[in-house]
Amino acid sequence: MLSYCIKIYLDTIKKRKRKTNLHFPHRHHHPEEGGHEHGHHGGRHGGRPGGGGRVRRGEAKYVILDALKDNSRHGYEIIKALEERSGGRYAPSPGMVYPTLQFLEEAGMVCSEASGDRKVFSLTEAGRADLITHREEVEAFWSLFVRPTLSAESQTELGFLREEMQFLQRTLWSGLRDLPSGDNPDAIRRIRQTVEKCRNDVRAIFAEKS
Repeated sequence: MLSYCIKIYLDTIKKRKRKTNLHFPHRHHHPEEGGHEHGHHGGRHGGRPGGGGRVRRGEAKYVILDALKDNSRHGYEIIKALEERSGGRYAPSPGMVYPTLQFLEEAGMVCSEASGDRKVFSLTEAGRADLITHREEVEAFWSLFVRPTLSAESQTELGFLREEMQFLQRTLWSGLRDLPSGDNPDAIRRIRQTVEKCRNDVRAIFAEKS
């Protein structure tokens, strides 16, 4: 009787564990979510170029599309291409590249073809169009690698500036989406005028040095 009770108890524990595993799986970040790319950081594999921290996943998506714009590549070739273009300062990890490629394929931005034991990825027309739409973001990313003569302080400030631009963009679109009335031309006009004033102030700062 005792052994029978012990057996029932152990079976109950196993069922509870299985139930827990089903309802609370380990959560993986989606490439479109926030968070950061966990790649090679520090040393020559620095994180965000310009000293601004790690590369964001949404940002890395377009960098990967850019790596495929001229040639089809498998995952390791993408990593090496990005590392070479950045002069060794940016080498995304396989743990970021492959899930992002899977997401891009599911979204119809890339397609894949088996080549031996590897998958070779190519841009689709949709992926090429999306890359063109976000060309300025990609160019801004790579522009941070072409100014090696900047001081460490300037590189750091440049990284902070880039982050502030991203914060501003997110604040703008999330705020517009959450406008109480859903249609507020006066608020939109004042926001536009504020951004226009900021742009003119920036131009004035550049003019001081020209």
